[in-house]
Amino acid sequence: MIETNERGGKQSKIKGKMTEIPPLALIEVSKVMALGLENYPREADGTPNWHKINCNSNLDHSLEHVANYLVEQNKPNRNKKDMLEELSHYAARGFMALEQFIREEF
Repeated sequence: MIETNERGGKQSKIKGKMTEIPPLALIEVSKVMALGLENYPREADGTPNWHKINCNSNLDHSLEHVANYLVEQNKPNRNKKDMLEELSHYAARGFMALEQFIREEF
């Protein structure tokens, strides 16, 4: 579908609102993805390692990060850096799970 803006510019209509993705969270997820790339390099053909991990495995890891966050949150001297790391990994694994579900099921 083609849409025309108020200045007469025409372009394809997009499905979502990319500017509504929380930018600080996206930056944190991108840091996790960069760390993952260091630890688990791409295949020779350029395929990311995480493409070989299915949705449920990513969900398991994501939920473990949630549990780790909750454990840290309930400590008397909680470490906010550790909490941020756990939430960032939770979100990254959630993105990977969603991506794999879309790739495998649609």
